[in-house]
Amino acid sequence: MWKKSKVTDQTATGQGAGIKKRSKVPGVMITQFIEVLPEGKSTPDFLRKPIALTIQEGKLAIFKANVCGDPKPEVTWGRAKGDMSDTETFQKKYDEATGEYTLEIHRVSGEEADTYKCYAINEYGKAICTAALNVIEVGFKKKKAMEQLEDIGSVDPAEFRKLLRKRKGVDKEEAVKEPGEIDEKFWEIIMSADRKDYERICAEFGVKDFRVMLKKLSEKKKERQEEQAKYIETINNLKHIDIKGLGIASFEFDLELKDLTSRIFLYKDGVMIPYSDEEEMKHSLKTVGKKLIFSVRDLKAEDAGLYQVDVEEVNLFSTDFKIPTVDFIVKIQEVKAKEREDAMFECVLSHPWPRIKWMGKNATLEEGEKYTITVSEDKLIHRLLIKDCSQLDKGIYSAAAGIKTCSAWLIVEADSDPASHGKKKTRKTTQAGGTGLDLGKLAQEQQEKLAKERQEQIDAANKARAEEERLAREALLAPPPPDTGDGDSGEGGDSGEGKDTGDGKNKSKSGSNKSKDGGKSVGKSVGETKDSEKEEDDKKNKKSTDDSDKCKGTSNYDIDPNANGEGDGDSKGRKGHPGPLIPDAVIGSSLHNDAEKERDDKYKKSTDVSDKGKGASNNDIDPNANGEGDGDSKGRKGHPGPLIPDTVIDPNVKSGTGETEEYIDAAGMHSVRTRQGPLLKDTVIDPNGQSGTGETEEYTDASGKRSESTRQGPLLKDTVIDPNAQSGTEETEQYTDVSGKRSERTRQGPLLKDTVIDPGVQFVSGLSNVHALIGQPAELMCKLSNDNCEGTWYRDSKKLTADDGHIMSRDGANHKLVINRCQEEDSGKYRFEADGRKTEAMLNVEDPPRFDPDDLSAFSQPVIVKVGNSTTFKLPFVGREPMKIQWYRNGEELLDDNTTKIEKSFTQSRLLLSKCQRKDTGEIKIKLKNEHGTMEAISRLIVLDKPTAPQGPVEVLESTASCIHIKWRAPKDDGGCPVINYNLERQQVGRNTWKKLGDIPGVPEYKDNDVEHGRKYCYRIRVVTEEGVSEMMETDDLTAGTLAFPSSPAPPKVASAFNNCINLTWSTPTDTGGSRILGYNLEKRKKGSNLWSPVNPTDEPIQEKKRAVTDVVAGNEYEFRVYAINVSGLSEPSSPSEFIFAKDPKNPPGKVEDLKVADTSYTALSLSWNKPTEEVGVQDEAKGYFIEVRQAECIDWTRCNITPIILTTFTVKSLKAMAMYWIRVIAINDGGEGVPQDLDNYILAMPPPVRPCFTDNKMKSFMVVRAGNSVRILLNFEASPWPEVMWLKDDVPLLKRVNISNSESSSQLLITSSERSDSGIYTIVVKNLVGQESFSVEVRVTDDPKPPGPVELEENVPGTVTVIWEPSPDEKRDDHLHYSVSKRDSTKGSWSTVADRLFNNKFTACNIMPGREYHFRVYAKNDMGMSAPSESPTWGSERRKDTFVVNIPAYKTCDLRTAPAFLVPLRQHTAPKGYECYMSCAIKGNPKPRVTWYRNNISLNTNTNYLITNICGVCSLLILRVTPKDWGEYSIQIESSLGRAESSTKLTVRE
Repeated sequence: MWKKSKVTDQTATGQGAGIKKRSKVPGVMITQFIEVLPEGKSTPDFLRKPIALTIQEGKLAIFKANVCGDPKPEVTWGRAKGDMSDTETFQKKYDEATGEYTLEIHRVSGEEADTYKCYAINEYGKAICTAALNVIEVGFKKKKAMEQLEDIGSVDPAEFRKLLRKRKGVDKEEAVKEPGEIDEKFWEIIMSADRKDYERICAEFGVKDFRVMLKKLSEKKKERQEEQAKYIETINNLKHIDIKGLGIASFEFDLELKDLTSRIFLYKDGVMIPYSDEEEMKHSLKTVGKKLIFSVRDLKAEDAGLYQVDVEEVNLFSTDFKIPTVDFIVKIQEVKAKEREDAMFECVLSHPWPRIKWMGKNATLEEGEKYTITVSEDKLIHRLLIKDCSQLDKGIYSAAAGIKTCSAWLIVEADSDPASHGKKKTRKTTQAGGTGLDLGKLAQEQQEKLAKERQEQIDAANKARAEEERLAREALLAPPPPDTGDGDSGEGGDSGEGKDTGDGKNKSKSGSNKSKDGGKSVGKSVGETKDSEKEEDDKKNKKSTDDSDKCKGTSNYDIDPNANGEGDGDSKGRKGHPGPLIPDAVIGSSLHNDAEKERDDKYKKSTDVSDKGKGASNNDIDPNANGEGDGDSKGRKGHPGPLIPDTVIDPNVKSGTGETEEYIDAAGMHSVRTRQGPLLKDTVIDPNGQSGTGETEEYTDASGKRSESTRQGPLLKDTVIDPNAQSGTEETEQYTDVSGKRSERTRQGPLLKDTVIDPGVQFVSGLSNVHALIGQPAELMCKLSNDNCEGTWYRDSKKLTADDGHIMSRDGANHKLVINRCQEEDSGKYRFEADGRKTEAMLNVEDPPRFDPDDLSAFSQPVIVKVGNSTTFKLPFVGREPMKIQWYRNGEELLDDNTTKIEKSFTQSRLLLSKCQRKDTGEIKIKLKNEHGTMEAISRLIVLDKPTAPQGPVEVLESTASCIHIKWRAPKDDGGCPVINYNLERQQVGRNTWKKLGDIPGVPEYKDNDVEHGRKYCYRIRVVTEEGVSEMMETDDLTAGTLAFPSSPAPPKVASAFNNCINLTWSTPTDTGGSRILGYNLEKRKKGSNLWSPVNPTDEPIQEKKRAVTDVVAGNEYEFRVYAINVSGLSEPSSPSEFIFAKDPKNPPGKVEDLKVADTSYTALSLSWNKPTEEVGVQDEAKGYFIEVRQAECIDWTRCNITPIILTTFTVKSLKAMAMYWIRVIAINDGGEGVPQDLDNYILAMPPPVRPCFTDNKMKSFMVVRAGNSVRILLNFEASPWPEVMWLKDDVPLLKRVNISNSESSSQLLITSSERSDSGIYTIVVKNLVGQESFSVEVRVTDDPKPPGPVELEENVPGTVTVIWEPSPDEKRDDHLHYSVSKRDSTKGSWSTVADRLFNNKFTACNIMPGREYHFRVYAKNDMGMSAPSESPTWGSERRKDTFVVNIPAYKTCDLRTAPAFLVPLRQHTAPKGYECYMSCAIKGNPKPRVTWYRNNISLNTNTNYLITNICGVCSLLILRVTPKDWGEYSIQIESSLGRAESSTKLTVRE
């Protein structure tokens, strides 16, 4: 009967009762509207409830449910938040055939993530269940970002940063960075990098100012630490991303969060990517304690990028993943090696790689005794040598370089010699494997290819740079735009505004500027300032500009290349410049020195009454800005857009930039020019002029006159183009032209380079570093841009001449230096200079080891020597000392020993091998190495010896009454010489003599025709070569003429069947009987008959291993068997074949029907279905079924059953918990497989969701533990899916000393040795997707209390006594401690308790009778027990009565009390593992002492694993089953009021 509960949900109208009921399906809540249901009626319930889904956004989510109830309930769907009115997104369906209700959510997004409810309601009740939908969002969400931006206005600025989700992605069009601006990606990487990597990262991003970088980095780190402190406790052990081999890369760090529910996000190049805790996923997160390990599998080139880990909105860690471009040119190949032989794997890479990762059978291989890993000097050839191969070494070996891998098999062939079976074989000196290619040549070609590619890249970069310089020169040489001024007098009419699309706008206020001629200029200004200052260069210019223009405005010198600003016109009416200007290239205007005074007077008058107006200039320069300036008072139109430098054609004109500068030219003319800002070097084109560099430079020109030039900063050459056209940037510049007129111009912004007209001689191609061998020629060559230019050669700053033995030649623009025979002194830095230009290169003369070609050819010839003799290898060489000389035999280095001696000198080396053995045959190699290179030479040693015996077993090809035909195998080792003959001897069994059959040619086969029928013969076979005769091989006894029948063939197989024909095939018998098979006989039998009938005539055997049987009747069922025939006769018949119908093939069956999942668990799921329907001529009846399964991330199906099943139910096992699977069923019959039937949706390997609940009915919520004993709390629960279990103590995480053990259905908390500080409330929280449950246990760790302090007695009221005592020392640390008071008076001999559970330190006892003595005792109590008493002084006096006195002799009383002691102590124990151990001792003491057992100083009295007894002073401890954990020191402690004693022993556990 269901329990009734209080109605908490609203019931239907008119129903006054609501009863809660439990469903058989976990997680379903049923409410019954009436108390008693009518007969045959029921409330709604769920047969199958919707399951929680976690799905990626954009996918289809499907919830399914099946309900029951009478009458049939109505099913509706709802959600906790939001509505479901969008019918395109939310579609509700019902399948009448299956009774299944479905809710489909199309193209799910983060907005659909919610808890969905399914309601089933009829007139008697309702049922409700819930299912959560979790959506994995991918990438940056623009909609969310816009919603955040809309709320910005209402947010406090301090909280503004929290609302903005930083976008780490890189836009397709990156913003143009300012000069010197550092890429933000640089800071992300370097803040997580080690200090040793700072230099490399700065070089990669072009950061040069280390001091500024480190200062800013310290500020950013401090800021990040403040942000991280909100969410994390600690983060350390940061390990950057690295490739682990076999296509996996990972990075890891230790993290401790403040809030365990904080979300962790993973980003790649700023885009959030989903990850899973399953290691098979592309991106996975594995948590081991505090360590977080992020892994990326199936690496591809697009996986490279910046990976970042965030907690909420705070970045924790950034790591840059770069995938190398290395690949395998030659991959490792399959190697077949024999036992105790070495095996070699080798490969060639496309780019140099320091060391690849070798793996064998999924384990990383390291250099050691078993494996030798070598890398060539160019780091392209990598080799793995596996020494002394055995059967354990065979398997798959892999090589990994970057993300590229290659694999190959190592096949170890066992020794086929039966005589050596079970014996330890000798180590072989041969080596198997290798690609068989010339890897050195391939590596050299690859090096040349890489060098060529690098050179092509360098050439392309040089070409691009040259093209940029050419375009820059063309831009500088382009003519300026025409000047459209209206004249020298009048009012300027141009007035315009520049529209700023950059960082700033320049709007000026209107104003008037009245000039000397009445002109006006109108402009606009952002602000108003007064600028009447002019930079001073000399006193004359200062006087001429005392009354300069006064303007109101602001000047901003922060240059923005993207700003479009507005400029004001000057007082002369020219149009102002918006944006940056190219510097004025003005040679200047000149007057004769005699007219200098007149020029100064005119200049002073023209500037006494200067223009006064309002205006401003904004120096935020934008090269793309378009603006208009005001006209000047002279009426000339200003320049629109950027200006090309003004150029003056007049050769007598000089150009000036900057402040006022005066000088005298070659003609004696006095010139003045004004400039602003740093200028480049002035260059005067006038042949009579000179260019000066420096602050003030004086020189004498060609005419002997003194000239003076003043500059600031480097100046470029001035270019003279038009004497009447001048351009200016920024402030006013005045000069006098050739006609004596005064000119002014205004320029704005920094000045660019002036055009260079003649760059002079340049190098088309410079010198390149040359490496030459000593004694060989070397050549240095360069090419100039001029064919008629001479040059000079230098070596180490010393000029070279033809007398030095160098050949210097010139062919047009090509200059060449040739050194015929290089010597060591020719090494150095060579320089070629021409017309002030120079190019340098290094010549390195090397002296590597080298061999004379004739000596090398003679050394390469094989050396043949007989066994036991000695031989010598000698090879001269040349090369620079010191030289390292090494000799190798079969890849192993040779050292001096009894049979090997190595001699070395400066010019040659000799190897002497004495007493050579056959095993010494192999490759002999000498390797020379010095600082300049390595050289090797290879020869071969062949040691001749007698051959080994022929190899068995002997195969009998034919054995008849007239002959025996045998065959054997050639010897394993021919001794270095080919086999000439085989020598045979024969013995007839039963005789002692051997008959010599003579020598036969070198074919291992012999046919003996001289035999007698029925006789047995034995043969001896020896191998004959030039070196001698081998040991003999003796055959087994062979019989001539014995009938040897073949074995039975395998049962025939049916290839196909039709109404009039059945096609059969069979195989050859395993044993042919020593002769060839002549044919086969085939028989058939109809089902139900015992008679076998032949298919073919017995005298006409079937030659092939197949037959088409046509003598069949349609519809009958037949079986077949076959005989094999050789020269001896028929074999035994084979086993019958399967019965086969003589009928045409069937059609495959159709799809199975009503496929559904009956039950699921973490490791299995049960399926059921119905048979497919039959349609004549279309699909026939199914005879069996195959079930196939595949994981959601895989594309291959796996068949669960090998043979078809007949039942329509199946349980799929061995599934991975919480994995997603697709299931399908395939029907099959004789016609083949039908069309697969898939489930509509994937299946999660998990049982139906169950909310966590505790299964123990009697769970203790309070427990008391003695200090030092263990605390164990074991709680059982049930939940699905597997829950997350968390323990808390007083609502905070547990300490490390507390051990937690979790399983699928239980959790245990264990404190091995408790302390008082462990007291508290321990809470377990069990949580999964369905819900969570918690339970708390109060643990109190305490010990026996200490007694109270001294007791005092007071009488405040007659007839009462107040007992006062000092508190127990344990009162402060034990809040459960209380007191008990006992009383005894002189009239009674027993103690009685007068007060208990006192929490204060005094008590008033009543009914105190006069004339009696009273004694009081005070005890301290707690949850563990009671302390010893504290005695009070005697209260009152006993009334004395005269009594009859009897004098009794005094007797001396006997004190029976004794201190604790051991009568028999503990002894040493050694117990076998798994057996019991019994320890005992005998004690004494009065009063009876308290006994405590310890193991390693931990009390065992409360440990249930030990049986402790104390019977009549015999104390024992029994361990029922000894384990290694019981090993340790055991002690027993006895204690009483008279003292304490202890005995100890050691227990040793024997394996």
